[in-house]
Parts: sequence; structure tokens; C-alpha cells
Amino acid sequence: MKTMYTLLVLLLTTYTVAAQELNTNWKSDLTNILYQFLQCKEPIDDISPCNKFVSEALKSAYGVNDFYSTEKNRHMVANEIYKYLKSSSKWTLLGKANDQNALNNAQGYANVKKAVVAVYKGNVHGHIALILPGTLSQSSSWNLKVPNSASFFIYKPDKSYISKKMSFAFSSNDKDKVLLYGRNY
Repeated sequence: MKTMYTLLVLLLTTYTVAAQELNTNWKSDLTNILYQFLQCKEPIDDISPCNKFVSEALKSAYGVNDFYSTEKNRHMVANEIYKYLKSSSKWTLLGKANDQNALNNAQGYANVKKAVVAVYKGNVHGHIALILPGTLSQSSSWNLKVPNSASFFIYKPDKSYISKKMSFAFSSNDKDKVLLYGRNY
């Protein structure tokens, strides 16, 4: 397992493409975006301007604007992002969040400066978190080592964060429904 993980990281390290590159100021940029999110005074719902921050964070950190719908002239909501990721050739499914290998691969992708997201499709509203460079940390509620992450909670803005365990973004009961995607290029 460790050999396979090391091989994946080595392969990803040698594969770099100009279309996706982690901004050297990603941490301060994400902190600024979180601050802006917390200052948002609009009524918060799925399509309010306050919903744009995950999409903006991905664009700021990686230069990737995949979660903006030109067709709808707005940022996608979590369930739309879920649907987009399932059909996009730009993103690879790494697995479910209840699988330690998928969590390892997600952190490995992030550590070689590739965009990675965790997404949950809800009945009405879903949720998405960004996987950030860092180290896996043991989650007592998940009983797994989970990646470093950032999450913007539309309905609970005070719970939003940067650089916490991914298990802060999703319930342990939902980890088998959370999908991890890494951007190919």
C-alpha cells in the first residue's frame, strides 16, 4: 500500500501542466476569501452571492474556474458541482471518504499542488470542501487519517475554516457518501 502511494506521488510530481498550478500565496489568499465570506451580508442560500466562495477559492489558489457556469451566469451550487465532477474529463474520482487509500491519494494530490475536492450530494443542499496541502491527521470520529482541508458553510458561516481536518466538513455518518476528486490538468 505504501509503495503504491509513493509511486502515485512520484508520478504526479513528474506530471505538471501550466493550466493548474498552486498559487504560492494560497494560504493567505484563502484566509482573505474566508474573511470576505464571513463579511457577506446577503441572505445566504444556494444561489446567493455568498455561495461563490468555494468556486472563488479554487480559482484563487489553482487558477481553475471549473465551478462557474457560463450557461447560468453564476457559480455552481454543491449539488451542481457534484454532477459536473461525475461527468468531467478534467477530474478523476479518487474514491469515497470512507476509504483510507482514497484519503491518502487525495492528500497526495494536494501535496503535489493539484486541486482536490471532497463533495457530498444532499437531498436538497450538498457540501464541498477543498483538500489542501498538508499532512493526514487522525480523526477520532471517522477512525481514519483524513486530509487537511478548507470549508465554507453557507448556513453556518461561523463553522467555516481553513487548514482543519476534512472530518470537520462532513459528518462521520456521511463519509461513505463523500466523493474525492482530483483535477487532472
